[in-house]
Amino acid sequence: MTTFAAPPNTVPPATVPDAPGGLPLLGHIPHIAQNPLAFFMGLQKVGPVVRVRIATHTSYVVNSPELARRLHTTDQDLFDKGGPVFDRVRPYVGNGLASCPAHDHARQRPAMQPAFQRGRIERYAEVMTATADEVTSSWRPGQTLDLYKEMHRLTTLVIGRTLISADQADPAARHIAQAVPDIMRGVYWRMIIPSRVFASLPIPVNRRYEEVTAHTRKVVDKVVDHYLADGSDYGDLLSMVVAACKDEPDPHSAVYDQVVTFLTAGLESVASSLTHTLRLLYRNPEVLGRLRAELQEVLGGGAGEEPRLPGYDDMPRLRYTQNVITEGLRLYPPAWISSRVATEDIPWEQGGIPAGAGVFFSPYALHRDPSVFAAPDAFDPDRWSTERVTNVQRQGYFALGAGRRKCIGDVFGTVEATIALATILTRWRLLHPASSADAKPTVTALLLPPRTLVRVERNR
Repeated sequence: MTTFAAPPNTVPPATVPDAPGGLPLLGHIPHIAQNPLAFFMGLQKVGPVVRVRIATHTSYVVNSPELARRLHTTDQDLFDKGGPVFDRVRPYVGNGLASCPAHDHARQRPAMQPAFQRGRIERYAEVMTATADEVTSSWRPGQTLDLYKEMHRLTTLVIGRTLISADQADPAARHIAQAVPDIMRGVYWRMIIPSRVFASLPIPVNRRYEEVTAHTRKVVDKVVDHYLADGSDYGDLLSMVVAACKDEPDPHSAVYDQVVTFLTAGLESVASSLTHTLRLLYRNPEVLGRLRAELQEVLGGGAGEEPRLPGYDDMPRLRYTQNVITEGLRLYPPAWISSRVATEDIPWEQGGIPAGAGVFFSPYALHRDPSVFAAPDAFDPDRWSTERVTNVQRQGYFALGAGRRKCIGDVFGTVEATIALATILTRWRLLHPASSADAKPTVTALLLPPRTLVRVERNR
C-alpha cells in the first residue's frame, strides 16, 4: 500500500477502505455490471474515499461532496482528465475540449469561449425558439411520439443551426444522435472490463460499437474537410475551432476531435435532460401544475388566448422552470460517472490517493447524499429557490462540472432546455402509457432515458 509523506502540521491520510465484495481476478466487475448505480451509491456508506478493483486495476472512488468539490476546484491541479472513464472515451472523442489534459485545455478553452458569450447566446436563443416552435408545431393531437427521439430531433436542429451550421454538418449531427446509445454502451463496457481481449471479442456490443464509430468517422470527416477547404466564417463555433487549429500539427484531427465532442455533448445532454425532466413532471402533478402556472403568467395563454413563444428575455422570469431543469439534472445527470487521474500523491486526511491512480466520482451518487440534499430521492425544484437553496447544495451539485473544467456550454444548454420545456408545456399535454412511466434509465457511459412513448393532446 502506498505510504504518503504528510506535509508539516497536517493530519496524516486515513487508510482507504476497500469496497466490499471484491472477487479474485474479477474484483468488483460483477457488482458494477449488475447494478452500477446501486454500487456507487452504496460506497457512500463505506467511506469518503474507497478503493475498488476492476479486474486487476485498482481505482479510487471519491464519495464525499466536499472532496469532490476540492477535486474540481482547490485541488484541481492535483488531478487531470483521465482515469477509467476518459481513458475509454478518448478513442471516440479524441483530444477534444471535454477530454483533453489540462495543458491542452488551457489553450483550447479560451479559443472557444467567445462562442458562448452572452451576445452569442442571445442570438442562439432566437434559433432555439424557432426550432422548438417548428418541432412542436409538427405534432398532431392524438399522435403517439417517442419522446427521446423528438428531443433528439430538436437538439440536432439547434446544434446544426448554431454551433456547427454548414449544411454538411446536418447528416453528422443526425447520425451521432442515433449512434450515441451504441457508442456509450461500448465505452461503458470497455470501462468496466478494461481488457484488450474483451474489446476484440466479436460480441454484439463490440461489433455495434465498431460499426457506429467507423461510420461516425466518415460523416464527421466530411464536415471537417468542408470547413477546412471552404475557409468561410459561418459565425459559428466550428469556424472558431478551425481558425484556432490551423497551426496544429494535424489540423484535421484537431478539428475532428472538437466536432465529435460538441456534437455528442450538445445533442445528448439536453435531449436526455429534457426527456428525464418531462418524465419526472408527469409523475409529479403538483410540480407540473406550478410550472404551467408560471408559464401562463409569463407567456400568457389563459382564457382562450394563445401563449407567445419564450425567448432569451424571459429567462429571468422563468425561475421555477429553470429550477425544474436543475432538479431534473440533479436526479439524472447525463454524465452520471466521471473520472480523473491523480498527478501526484493526494494527502487528504480523509483518505490518501497515490500518484497515477484512476479516480472515480459519481454525480448521480453525490447528488443523493442526504447530508447535502434533504429527501434526496424527491423531485423538489423548490430546493433551488432563492429562499431555500444553500451554499452546501450549490457546492454539492456536479451535473455540469465545476472549476476550470465546468461545461463550457452550461448557459447554452440551460437556455435551450428552458425554451424547449416552456414551448412544449404551453402547447401540449403529454400522456404517458403506464408501461413507460416506471421504466428505468439505461446505464451506459451516459445515463440515458428509457424509451418513452407519449400521446400528445392540445392544452385546453
